[in-house]
Amino acid sequence: MNKPANTAMLLKDIMTRPVVSVTLSHTVYQVLQMAKEKNVTGFPIVDIDNKVVGVVSTLDLITDVTVGKLHLKLGELPLLIKVEKDVVQFHEGTPVKEALLALIKHRIGRIIVTDSRDRLCGIVSRKDLIRFFIDIYAVEGAAG
Repeated sequence: MNKPANTAMLLKDIMTRPVVSVTLSHTVYQVLQMAKEKNVTGFPIVDIDNKVVGVVSTLDLITDVTVGKLHLKLGELPLLIKVEKDVVQFHEGTPVKEALLALIKHRIGRIIVTDSRDRLCGIVSRKDLIRFFIDIYAVEGAAG
């Protein structure tokens, strides 16, 4: 018996890749410029090994940083601004349902997806989840 599409799907099936990430050496200005160019609202922060060390939200930057600090590097900002306390990340083989529950519980906008070596390999945003639900609805509507 086949599982319905919504219970069989894994994060690797719906995640966005490649992921645009930043490092602690990026400036606030650079991050905001990248957000504008890529039309995204946040970025994973990675180290030299592409392991996630945090997440930066453009909302945090524009809310908490004055114009005079646009050229500060992320690593120079207060910790609360540059890194969400609990970075929600899952391995790419995690069921979508499990990740969705975490997104709702933590009230966050994105889930970081890592590979078997804990390196950044994808991201699941609210936009990805909307596409996921639209696809499920289309399949169920066609079957019904």
